[in-house]
Amino acid sequence: MRFFRLCLWLLGALLLLVVFTQFIVVVPAPESHINAQAPTGTPFHHVISSPSADTSNTPTLTPTPSDTQTPTPQPSPIPANGVLFPIGYSVEGRPIEVARFGSGPVERLIIAGIHGGYEYNTINLADYIIQYLSNYPQQIPSHVTVFVLRNLNPDGTVRDSGPDGRTNANGVDLNRNFDANWTERWADSGCWHLRPVSSGTGPLSEPETQALVTFIQGHNFDALISYHSAKLGIFAGSFPPGDQAAVRLAWAINRVSGYTYPPIYTNCEFTGQLADWATQQGIAAVDIELWTHEEIDWYENKRIVETFLNWVP
Repeated sequence: MRFFRLCLWLLGALLLLVVFTQFIVVVPAPESHINAQAPTGTPFHHVISSPSADTSNTPTLTPTPSDTQTPTPQPSPIPANGVLFPIGYSVEGRPIEVARFGSGPVERLIIAGIHGGYEYNTINLADYIIQYLSNYPQQIPSHVTVFVLRNLNPDGTVRDSGPDGRTNANGVDLNRNFDANWTERWADSGCWHLRPVSSGTGPLSEPETQALVTFIQGHNFDALISYHSAKLGIFAGSFPPGDQAAVRLAWAINRVSGYTYPPIYTNCEFTGQLADWATQQGIAAVDIELWTHEEIDWYENKRIVETFLNWVP
């Protein structure tokens, strides 16, 4: 008897459960208009999804000519910190690339590779500086923007890592092609003369120097370093002679690096020099020669970069 009652009770409970489920309404979760998670590998910039809507009864609008507007041209976006972008091209069409760091009103410039493969260690140093500033952006004062031009002479770099890589593809020494005391010929005494070189057909005859000058004139740089090698020390831009801002920068670099200033005197006649042209533009400009043609002297140049970023003219 007890077994019979238990069976009846279970059967009744089952019937009640069947009847109850007929009245359950499944309520869908509300659709979110912002995806909770972007796809793997895609930056999450608040991805917006369109809400679903019934458009079957929505009339189609045909735009009239007055509805059409010509889009306003937008300026090119400023490259992100540490991203290389071209400012021009070499004789053989290779890009001349610059990286930017910071966003302050005081602008400064570091240049390497003006003598191509012959001074390849300056390019290695520029790449190291770019990596350092990318890893430690806090080193850049909030009021400073610094640009690093890693290689002004890419054609010479590709051609040779020795004396044959010093000039551009036209056989021009780019550091004799600027419009400051430019001459077609100069005395060889005390100057580099391992290979015949030209100063160009005239000031700024080369696409590399033209690109750099155009870039500089489009900014408001107050100081500039041009890296070279090797051994002679620090040269302050001296056109006009004795530019005091350049001299102060040279002494500041000497104090933290040990590079020789005033530089070793060789009796060379310097013509068409970048640093001299830059001083004409009111820029405190110096050439720095690394100790050798191989090393980047990172101990010295880390201190130089930090001094340069914080230097007060």
